[in-house]
Amino acid sequence: MEFEMNNRKWTIKEVPQSTFWEDSGELDKMNNEECYFGRTKYKLNEIWIDKDLPKDLKKKTLYHELLHCYKGCFICFYDLNNFDEDFWCELSSNSHDIIHKIVEDYFK
Repeated sequence: MEFEMNNRKWTIKEVPQSTFWEDSGELDKMNNEECYFGRTKYKLNEIWIDKDLPKDLKKKTLYHELLHCYKGCFICFYDLNNFDEDFWCELSSNSHDIIHKIVEDYFK
């Protein structure tokens, strides 16, 4: 599925676990004990979700990755370690409707 955020086109892709490990250059270390749920690829404007996750976990992972996407599109890459609780509450309230609409559309 494609969507726009801050005039940037993004794609959500469901990929096999091996794609995450290959992207990390660690395909030879792939095992059944560790796994990736999702990843936000800023340079490619893609969000990857593990295709084998159960629907409820896939949905939660997509919310998580979309917040990374929102941060990258609207806040850029500032160091967010020194912001207070009000900043995080403001971030959540401003991104809520945007992110939830994308997730709703994806799971229709």
